[in-house]
Amino acid sequence: MPLSSTTTWDFAATREAPGRARHAVSDYARRCGMRDRPLGALALCVTEAVTNAVLHAYRSDPAAGRVRVLAECHSPEDVRIMVRDEGSGLAPRLDSPGIGLGLPIIAQMADSSEIRAPEEGGTEVCMRFRLDDA
Repeated sequence: MPLSSTTTWDFAATREAPGRARHAVSDYARRCGMRDRPLGALALCVTEAVTNAVLHAYRSDPAAGRVRVLAECHSPEDVRIMVRDEGSGLAPRLDSPGIGLGLPIIAQMADSSEIRAPEEGGTEVCMRFRLDDA
């Protein structure tokens, strides 16, 4: 795959979105040359980020929103992933259906990660993964 090759997917923020995103991004990263343990970390982190968007971003809107996932073979060494929603942004949720481990898992498993609150609203989770175990 050429360097700086970028692919974008849009998913409805439904319960099927995390699995679809995980498979799409894992296939993409495999084509970039990612193998084994880093691929497992990437798959878990994408699942967690998309799940967070599905569960939290559109909680005040009864119609399912969208989740955009962008993947880029950024260099010969890494893949960069961005998961973005256009929902309510980061806010505490006392009635959360989860136990709140998604963002800490991403922070630990990705080689680098950043959570952003774009001016136009929503949340972006940006992650970088090395292609190998080094």
